Amino acid sequence: MEPLGSDDPEELGPYRLVARLGAGGMGRVYLARSPQGRTVAVKAIRPELMGDKNFRVRFRREVEAAGAVGGRYTAPVVDADPEAPIPWLATDYIAGPTVAEAVAAHGPLPVESVLVLGAGIAEALISVQAAGLVHRDLKPSNVLLAADGPRVIDFGIVRASDGYDLTRSGALFGSFEYMCPEQATGEPLGPEGDIFSLGSVLTFAASGHAPFSGSAAATLLYQVVHSTPDLTGVPEPLDKIINLCLTKDPRLRITPDKLAAACAPGGVEHLTADGWLPPSVASSVALRAAAVQSLETGPNGPVVYRSTEAEREREAYDFQQERLAYAPRPDRAAYDAQGGRAAYDFEPAEVSRVTDSPSTSNSGGPYDAPYNVPYESPYDGSGRTGGESSVGAAPSAGAEPRSAPGEPEPYRASGHRRAVPRPGPSRRTVLTVSAGSAAAAVGAGLVLSRRKASAVRSTEPAGPAPKPLWTYRSGPLLQAPAVFNAGTALVKTRPGDLVCLDLKDGTRPRWIYEGISQSPTPAVLAFDAAIALGEGSTVIGVDPLDGTERFTIDFGPDFRFITLLGGVDDRAISVIGVRLRRESEEQGVATSTDTVFGVDLAARRAEVIPISPEDVGVKLAPVIIPGYFVYADGLRNVTVRDTTSSGVLWKHPVGYDLRPGLAVVNRSVFVIGQELKALDLTTGKVRWRVKPERGMFASLGGYGNTVYVTGTDPAGVYAFNAGTGARRWFCPTPRLNIDQPITAGPDAVYVPAYKNKDGFYAIGAAKGRLLWNFTDGLETGFNDWQLACDHSGVLVAQHYDRTYGLPAP
Repeated sequence: MEPLGSDDPEELGPYRLVARLGAGGMGRVYLARSPQGRTVAVKAIRPELMGDKNFRVRFRREVEAAGAVGGRYTAPVVDADPEAPIPWLATDYIAGPTVAEAVAAHGPLPVESVLVLGAGIAEALISVQAAGLVHRDLKPSNVLLAADGPRVIDFGIVRASDGYDLTRSGALFGSFEYMCPEQATGEPLGPEGDIFSLGSVLTFAASGHAPFSGSAAATLLYQVVHSTPDLTGVPEPLDKIINLCLTKDPRLRITPDKLAAACAPGGVEHLTADGWLPPSVASSVALRAAAVQSLETGPNGPVVYRSTEAEREREAYDFQQERLAYAPRPDRAAYDAQGGRAAYDFEPAEVSRVTDSPSTSNSGGPYDAPYNVPYESPYDGSGRTGGESSVGAAPSAGAEPRSAPGEPEPYRASGHRRAVPRPGPSRRTVLTVSAGSAAAAVGAGLVLSRRKASAVRSTEPAGPAPKPLWTYRSGPLLQAPAVFNAGTALVKTRPGDLVCLDLKDGTRPRWIYEGISQSPTPAVLAFDAAIALGEGSTVIGVDPLDGTERFTIDFGPDFRFITLLGGVDDRAISVIGVRLRRESEEQGVATSTDTVFGVDLAARRAEVIPISPEDVGVKLAPVIIPGYFVYADGLRNVTVRDTTSSGVLWKHPVGYDLRPGLAVVNRSVFVIGQELKALDLTTGKVRWRVKPERGMFASLGGYGNTVYVTGTDPAGVYAFNAGTGARRWFCPTPRLNIDQPITAGPDAVYVPAYKNKDGFYAIGAAKGRLLWNFTDGLETGFNDWQLACDHSGVLVAQHYDRTYGLPAP
C-alpha cells in the first residue's frame, strides 16, 4: 500500500480513493471507499492510453468477463464504468498477499495449504467455466491468499470458450512459465488450459519454482510444449495431483470438480474453518487487514495519503521505460528452426518483459501487459452478459444482453452501472451444462443416453449391499490396499502411520505405529515383521501383533529408498530408490541413478537389480513371488528376472502398450491389452490366448484356478480357467474404473465403479452374477477405492479417510 500522488484522482465514480495498491505501465489499482463505507479495490486504466480505442475495448471486455464470474473464490465485481474518461473497475478488496508474494517472502507453502489452494482455485475455475469463459493467465500473481481461502483475480485476457477472441492471430498472451501447451503453440484454447496453468501454480506454491524454465522465451515455450515438468521438491500427494493437471493432452487432464474433490474431499470451507495458511503468511494477511483499518482514523472518514514529488518523478520515468519496452515490432515468420524463434510479434526478451511487468492488481503483483498489444477486431463491446442464461453459449457480437422476465438486469458494459450481486453457480448446474450447443449434438446425446439407460437397467445388482461390519475414520489413507495378518488388516495413512485393524471390529485400531514414509504401496510381511520404509534409506520392522518396533536398519548415505515394491522371500524385500556415487568426500555426489534394489534384511545389504532406467520410469508395478520378479518393461515386453541372481530368465515381446499391472496364477503370467495371454512362468512360452470380440481387456485379478479380466465393450467382467483359457462366465456391469486391478476372494470378485462416488460392485465368483453395489456417496477425485479380500472372505475397502470392513457374501 502506497500513498496517493498529486496526479492521482481523488474519486472514481462514487468511490473516494484512499491509497494506491499497485501501479504498472497500463494502469493503477487504488484502495477506495464507497459512500456506504465499503472497502473496494478500483482498477483504472491510465488516461493517456485511451487514445487507442482498442485499449478501451479490451478493458470493456475485462469488465464484462469479471462481472460474469461469480463464486466464492473470485474477487467479485461491485461496480464499473468502462466509458468514463478514466475507465475503472471496482471489486471487493481482498486483504492478503499473492501466491507469488507469499512464496517470495516466506518460502513454499505446506502441503495442507497447497491442497486448500488447489481446491479453491478449482472452485473458481468452475465459476469461470460456468460463465462460458477461459481465464488464460492463471499465475501466482493472479491468486490472492485470504484468511478464508484463495481468490482468483485479473480477467484481463479472458476469452469466451466458444472460441471468439479479440487477439490478433500470431500474438501470444499470458505468462510463459504458466502457459499450457496449446496456448504456447497457438492451438484452440479451452477451459482445460486453465487446469494446466493451475498445475503450474501449485508447483510454484509447493516448491518455490515453476515446472518449466528457460533463459529465452523460445526455450521456455519449447519446455512447456515438449518437456516433462520439474516437480523437484513437490511432496506427496501433491505430485500426483499436479501431474493430473500437467498432462500435455488437454483431453486427459483432470476436471476442476474432480480436482477440488481430490484436494478437499470434505469441501474447502471445512479446511479453512480453523485457518489454512502457515503462521507467517497468516500474519501477513492480518497486517494488511490492520493497515486498512488504520485508514479509518480520520474525523471525516478515511485518511488520504499523498506521495512526494520525488516518488511521482520516479513513477513517471518507470512508465516511460515500460512504454518504450512495449513498442511493437514487425511481424516475424513462423517458427525458424535454426534461430529457435517462435511466431509472435515481439522479440522474445521483450515479450518476456511484457509478461513480467509490475502489476496493478489489488495485491501489487505483476500486471497483465496485453492491453498494449495492437490488434484488429470487429468486436463492438457487447460481449457476454454474465447472467445465468449465458452459461454454455455466447451471444453474437452486437447482441444486446437480456434478462429473463422477473430477473434482475445483468451487468452491461456500456456506461456506469453497478453490478448485480450474484452467487456463483452450483456445481450441479456447471456439470450438467453441455459442452456443445448444436442441435445435432443434442440429438445424438439423447440417443446415446437412451442406449446407456437400457444398458444400466440390464445390469442392476441382485440385491442391496451389506452393512459394514465396522467403519474406521482416520487421516487421509495412502493409495494402497490393506495387507492381512492373523485376523487383522494393516493400512497406511498419509501422515506416515501404519495402522492395525481387527477384522471383526476395526472401529478402533489395535495399534498405530508412527514415523513411516509415505511410500504408496502396502506394507510387506517378512522377517517376522511388518515392513515399511522410513526416512532416507531406513527400513523399519514392526511387530504385527502389538505394533512395537522390532528393528530399524539404516543403509547409509549412499542410498535413498523411495517405494517399497514387495517381499522377495522371508528375509528380503525389493524397493525403488536412488544410489549415490561419490568420487571423493570433497567432491560430494557425482551421480545419482534411479534403480531397483533387492534388500537383504538379515545380511543388511542392498544389491542393485539391473533394471534399465526406462523400465523404472514406466511406473514399475512388479509381481514378486519366491524366485521371480515379473514386470512390464518400457519396451513392450514382459520380463521375468531371477530374484537370486537378478539375471533375466526370459522376455516376451507383446508388440503393444501393456496395461499396467500383471497377474501370476498357478505358474502362469497373465498380461492384457488387445488380448489376454497366459505365459509359462518358467519359460515364457504362450500357453493360451483370448481376444475380445470388441473393445479391449483392461484390468486383471486372480484367485484359485481362475483369472478375472474387465472388458470395455461391453463393460463387464470375464472369468477364465487359468489353466486352459476356457471362458467360465461374463457379467455385464455399468462402466468401471479400468485403471484399478480386480480384487478376488473365495466367494466374490470386486471391481470399482467408473466414478468414485459410485463405489464398487460385487460379483459372485461361482456364477458371475452381479450381487450388489456398495458406496458411501463421496466423490474424492483421484483418491480411488482400495480393495483387499482375505482368505476368509472379509473385504476391507478404503476410501480417502474411511476404512470399511464388509462381510463375505
